Amino acid sequence: MTDQDRKKWDTRYKNDLGDFAPSSILTQYWQLASCGSALDIACGNGRNSFFLAEKGFTVEAVDISTVATGHLNDKHPGIHVICQDLDTWKISPNRYDLIVNVHFLDRRLFPMIERALKPDGVLIFESFISQNAHPFGLRNNELLHAFQTLRIIYYEEKPNDHEEFNQMASLVAVKQ
Repeated sequence: MTDQDRKKWDTRYKNDLGDFAPSSILTQYWQLASCGSALDIACGNGRNSFFLAEKGFTVEAVDISTVATGHLNDKHPGIHVICQDLDTWKISPNRYDLIVNVHFLDRRLFPMIERALKPDGVLIFESFISQNAHPFGLRNNELLHAFQTLRIIYYEEKPNDHEEFNQMASLVAVKQ
């Protein structure tokens, strides 16, 4: 699946690198984290990575797309690019002050994300909800329950105008 996924995302980013404004949930809550190491999961064009690097974080930006990661290479000294298939990637434990996961869902990563946060580390997670049990969509309250051992700062499920998913789940949590 790796080659198919890489080709799919490379084609998408060749045609459109997307919006360069950082995610609004990130701009609202990033300051809860100690400025240190950050992980941007499925970073795409790097919009959130750039934002965090400008705030002083050292960011590991991970994405499967060679086009997206190629766009990020050598653009900011605070961003370390990792071109990797997230379906097989392992996240090192106790490593990050902040983890950002926006518009990506791989349930296999949930326990690794939790373990990868340092004490008082912050998780900012936002992804789509599917009412049709779509494999790339969350179920209602799934995100909230997946990280229930963290201290939840903010959680919301709200309407979304995405063509395939009509709701979005947003979570901000701190590891105690």
